[in-house]
Amino acid sequence: MNVFSQGGRLPWRERSALKTKPFIMVKLSEGLQAQDRIQILHQILRHINKIYSMNLGSVTWARSKVENVRLLLERQLRELEECVMRSGTEGRRSRNATIQKYFRKLRKFLKQKHFSHCSWEIIRAETRARLQQLFVIIAQVSRGN
Repeated sequence: MNVFSQGGRLPWRERSALKTKPFIMVKLSEGLQAQDRIQILHQILRHINKIYSMNLGSVTWARSKVENVRLLLERQLRELEECVMRSGTEGRRSRNATIQKYFRKLRKFLKQKHFSHCSWEIIRAETRARLQQLFVIIAQVSRGN
């Protein structure tokens, strides 16, 4: 069990305050070369790491599990950074405005809700959904599609 499978009931009334619709990253990666998909993976993991580096004071999750997830994210980011640099996509690293806009809204939501427990539960669910989508993109890269 990890941080993204923990948590209480989701406060769905609060979810509407997020004012963003979930985006489908797999659609974002359609028709892209493997190097560009790796760039998307890197960008999303970087944004997730940034969010989980914010004020976690009100979360009820086990701190050790949160820290383990952050360490795993940082390790994956370092490994992806090497791939991004080797493939020459570092110039395109931040080209995807859709991803930036989505994660900016998540960070803004947390701040507006003063990093409340409910807002973190919503962010946890959003993160879990995006990580599940990342697995599809990783499979596409592995298959060479």
